[in-house]
Amino acid sequence: MLDAPILQQKAKGDTSMDKEPTRSSRWYYGFAVLVLVLGCLAATTITVLGTRGLPSSIAEAHDLSRLAVVVVPGSGEVTFSEVGAYAVYYEYRSVVDGVRYTGSKTPPSFVCSLTSNATGAEVPVVPDYVETNGYSVGRGSRVGVLAMSITITEPGTYTFSCRYPDGRAEPRVVLAVGHNIVWELLGIAARPLGSIVASMAVVFSSAVAAIIIAIVVAMKRHLSKKQLDAAEGPGGMKPKSDESGAVPI
Repeated sequence: MLDAPILQQKAKGDTSMDKEPTRSSRWYYGFAVLVLVLGCLAATTITVLGTRGLPSSIAEAHDLSRLAVVVVPGSGEVTFSEVGAYAVYYEYRSVVDGVRYTGSKTPPSFVCSLTSNATGAEVPVVPDYVETNGYSVGRGSRVGVLAMSITITEPGTYTFSCRYPDGRAEPRVVLAVGHNIVWELLGIAARPLGSIVASMAVVFSSAVAAIIIAIVVAMKRHLSKKQLDAAEGPGGMKPKSDESGAVPI
């Protein structure tokens, strides 16, 4: 009879000790949630940084004042500030110095050249008519379509000139040289798309890490409980040993 209070006291002591793994596992579960929250915050930051300045970039791409206008047959100077691919647009509706120019939607055949003012080197002007690559502004008062492409390897000022193959002087049309507007817009659109993909990857990785942490903690907690139950024996009490330390059977 005297052993009963002792057993009850031991049981109470064991219960308080059992709470320690529970508290510890709660900290790990909290850490898993923290990993997920931090991942979401990082993804939001990446998306915001990737889309910052997007409206101004789109407006700049649509700014046709950046295009150098040349009336041909004839020539004009064009300045390229950086290396890369550029476009030559045929404007079948245009106004230059108060003069209105109109023509067929299909670019006429021209022989064009682009010569560096500094070195005299010539840059190939390649025919590249793409009907879907163009622009229209001012309610159709200025409409252009891609007619030729050029690639600049050295920034600088160049002389762009075009003539008809048969040497005739009429009709005169307008060509505009500058950045390829469609490709520039596609490049602008790719920036936020890349940010979104990166954000999704961060969220997915943090979610996977949080799930792995939660699973590992749950497995360890289950294993600890099984070991504790096995140590306590049947009835939830640890077997009582005699003075010699042997456990009665």
